[in-house]
Amino acid sequence: MPAKWQKNRENVAQVNSMAAHASGFFSVACLNVGNTLEIYGRRFVLTDCDKFTRLLLEKLGLAVPPNQTKLEPSVHVEEKPAHPKASSVPDERQFLQLDGLVLSFKAYWDDREQEGGLLHKLTLLYYLADDTLEVLFEDGSRMIKRQRLPKEEVSVELGAPDQLPILNVMKGRQLLKDASPADGAFRRVDYVRDKELAIGATVSVFGRPVVLVSCDKFTQKYFNDRYRIEDFSPLNYPDDEARRPAKYPPRIHLPPYNGFGSYEDSAANCKSFKMKERQKDLTQFLTKDRQGNESHVLRFAAKLKEGCEIRKFIISYYLSDDTVSIFEIFSPNTGYKGGKFLERCTLFKPNQDLINVDSTPASYNAGDFYIGAKIVVNRFEFIIHEADDYALTYMEKNCHEFPLSNSKLILNKIRPHLGLRYKELVSALMENDDHGQGVVAVRHFRDILEHLLPDEFLTEHEFETLLRRYAVPENQPPDLHLRSKVHSLLRRQLFKDMDLLKIELHERDHAKTGYLSRKNAWAACRSLPVPLPVDVLATVFDRIKMNSEGQIDYNDLLWYLDCENQPANLEIQNEGSIGFLFKKMPKKSKNDLSYKTFIAELDLDDDHLNQIS
Repeated sequence: MPAKWQKNRENVAQVNSMAAHASGFFSVACLNVGNTLEIYGRRFVLTDCDKFTRLLLEKLGLAVPPNQTKLEPSVHVEEKPAHPKASSVPDERQFLQLDGLVLSFKAYWDDREQEGGLLHKLTLLYYLADDTLEVLFEDGSRMIKRQRLPKEEVSVELGAPDQLPILNVMKGRQLLKDASPADGAFRRVDYVRDKELAIGATVSVFGRPVVLVSCDKFTQKYFNDRYRIEDFSPLNYPDDEARRPAKYPPRIHLPPYNGFGSYEDSAANCKSFKMKERQKDLTQFLTKDRQGNESHVLRFAAKLKEGCEIRKFIISYYLSDDTVSIFEIFSPNTGYKGGKFLERCTLFKPNQDLINVDSTPASYNAGDFYIGAKIVVNRFEFIIHEADDYALTYMEKNCHEFPLSNSKLILNKIRPHLGLRYKELVSALMENDDHGQGVVAVRHFRDILEHLLPDEFLTEHEFETLLRRYAVPENQPPDLHLRSKVHSLLRRQLFKDMDLLKIELHERDHAKTGYLSRKNAWAACRSLPVPLPVDVLATVFDRIKMNSEGQIDYNDLLWYLDCENQPANLEIQNEGSIGFLFKKMPKKSKNDLSYKTFIAELDLDDDHLNQIS
């Protein structure tokens, strides 16, 4: 039955008294057009009924008044005046359509008229989803966080529409009675909208005048599509020299170095009142520190330039922190016992005043170490004459950092000189090719290049790079001394897991090719583990056969380590001094060199290639 709730308590039919005198509950007699029912404190006026209800009430002997089409004025509920909400909710349609779209402007705030003021370069971001603004400084810090920006700075009243609710909280038992302000008491607040943003416009950011100077391409497209604006010529920032220049903190001048401790530690302690350890390059340390079998240490053999040429030294360069250490090799019957020559430290270059200096002195880096380089250490002048295989391989892999190990750069360097004398080059190479197979001895190849190129045109390291590049691979016989020693170590450790090693290697070979990557085979050997020292196992891996992709033949590895079924018959006479057995052997022969490959990569004219084909 349709009903209207009436708030006032006047002109109420005596239905409640009838129900109370009867059973205490409403009955059918209580339900009739024009009656008022009070249900749990709420009053309902019955204004109409359907045809079935009217016939039923008339059969019961009740007079049913006609339907009330017009209600009395007292029936209408007085509506409360609408108060503005305490927080504004963004339009849902606007949010769904424009979420993620941001207008970006470059701007500035010139505060140099004030004492200590600066010219602040800013970035103004306008979010189209909810019409909020965010202003960032040039370094990324915030000037104001994301919020709606009022055009004028006004104080917010209690109950006024604002982005954040204002709590009516007083100290003690006091209460600020302003919960129901009168109509029109709130001051209307206008916020900055997108149509008010333009290049050259000034936006007041809580009293700070911010001038817009340029915008990005998306912002230009947005204003062109919506407001038909086509001129987006950027403005220039104010000239800093025309006004008072900004003040920067003075540069810290370090006191003279007193010679105690390292220079880096002394400099770090002078930059703050509290003594602190010098900051290291963490990224360099994590990427260039030892990683498994990758030591990231470049080792070079060196000797003194003048006097005591019988003394031999090993210079180690640590890529993790750019430090250097020098070790002297013991040579019998020389009077020098060898040992540590230089503690691991940062090695500064010579002819620098370390006492009276304002900045960090120049130090040796990785590019300063190569074959033929001269290194001065505490007035001792060393000449590097050799490098180990790991150092040469690492420098060739990272040839963008070591130009002397970049074969392409070396070929570009010698191509103009050899191109003018290529006939003489070809004839000299063919004369020294005894077997006519396009192979020439290394010493002949070097003599030919030194004859055709200017004096000291190539360094020793560049010659070594070319020799390693075009050396002829040589099938070396298995080293019985090393294999016998490996079997001796395995027997001593009671190694009986060859079957498990075979199963592990086969399971890792998913393609069943018989080859595994060095890293995968190394992980299989270390997982059992194979009881061999790391340097010994690495040397064994260097002796194993490989395919063209550098993958290891693990069947050859199983044969090399099998001390039960395939034992080595060579006896080691002196097992105490066997260090020479574990030196890495070169993978390529240094006796012969393929000059056909050299000429082809030299990329001379076709006539020259036809002469050697």
